[in-house]
Amino acid sequence: MKIVPSETALDAMREVARSALPPSTPRTVVVYGSFGRNHQTPSSDLDVLFVGERSAGALEALTAGLVDFSRRNGLALDEEVPYANKLLADWEELSTASTCAMFAGPPRLTPVRRMDRAYLASSYMRRRLFVTGVLAQRTLAWSENAPLLEALKARAGAGLVGAAIDDLRSAGVTVDPDSVIAYITGEAHGIPAEDWLGFEPDPLTRTHLRCLAEQVLSRPSQAAS
Repeated sequence: MKIVPSETALDAMREVARSALPPSTPRTVVVYGSFGRNHQTPSSDLDVLFVGERSAGALEALTAGLVDFSRRNGLALDEEVPYANKLLADWEELSTASTCAMFAGPPRLTPVRRMDRAYLASSYMRRRLFVTGVLAQRTLAWSENAPLLEALKARAGAGLVGAAIDDLRSAGVTVDPDSVIAYITGEAHGIPAEDWLGFEPDPLTRTHLRCLAEQVLSRPSQAAS
């Protein structure tokens, strides 16, 4: 089977967004996961978040568009997290998620409970996914408000790295870009597999995380900690 190019998937989802979401609110499509990293296989699932005006009708149309595109191209359908909890957000909710306020208390990076249906449908899981999957990862995006999307991505990236730094310092681990990367990719010594945040340890993702870590660690407030 042929691999579907990431740009093809983004173009298709952009058309779905334009048909399903009203233009009164800026519309955005973020392709993340394997397609966002250009690491997809012929049977990968397409992870996508639409940003715009939320409604039951819009969610239904977006879900139908994603399912139709996936079936026509032989892609898997990942329904581990319900579509209602991951497919459509408005700008206010995405902005709230970008503050990383859900990462509170030790340990700040709470493990994902992948077999717990209530957890996967929770507001915590929803906002966590917006940060770890959509805003802080390498992604492919189209937006009618690109400056706002980039600002939210920058805030979320800094917040996620800050949460990792807090956890590492609480554990008495020396904090540097390498230890931050190891923690976020689930490769740090002593971190159980369920603490993995979904960041693949491929070279481009490591480079992306290193840039985030170096930016945060270079701030005077971090240097003084």
